[in-house]
Amino acid sequence: CRVHVPKIEIPICQLFSYSMNVRTQNMPILVQTRASVKDDRSCRVSVQIRSNLSNEGDLSDFTIVVAIPTTLRGETLKVTRGDHGVWDANQRIITWKVGNLPHGESCLVSAEALVSSAVANLIHENPFSLSPVEEKIKCPVLVRCTSEVDQLSDLSLSAVALAGSPATIVQQHTRSYRLLHRVGKT
Repeated sequence: CRVHVPKIEIPICQLFSYSMNVRTQNMPILVQTRASVKDDRSCRVSVQIRSNLSNEGDLSDFTIVVAIPTTLRGETLKVTRGDHGVWDANQRIITWKVGNLPHGESCLVSAEALVSSAVANLIHENPFSLSPVEEKIKCPVLVRCTSEVDQLSDLSLSAVALAGSPATIVQQHTRSYRLLHRVGKT
């Protein structure tokens, strides 16, 4: 957007004003994660995401990225749930491009991999309790999405035409979220 105001005609003028109010009590998505170790020394990382029922619209451009720690053997990783899950061994991330998540709907993705030798030793030392092992497996989850009607904060913009100066005001906006969630205790 470009605005040109000749100083000779109008020495000072307000082009626009804004106010912002952050409100995070109603996040647009709900994230549940779980890392669970099986007896055969493999680990399943599951992520379930639901579009919040308080959303007014659908979420689009929905992408889930899960970072896989070195406590899991990347060369054994398999995407077990979720269409189009892509494993990037160099970055140690799995990316699911879900696309659209309708209002109130949920999406479940998961992957499995063998645990590292250090974690396998910890399983051997704690055969009756996998909780200490599962605490060692932290998988950050990044979720990106766009909404046409819902937002995390309020931003109001206003513009007023100056007397004697014609103006056209066009509003165009997109709301986008980038949320980071880490697998905690199960």
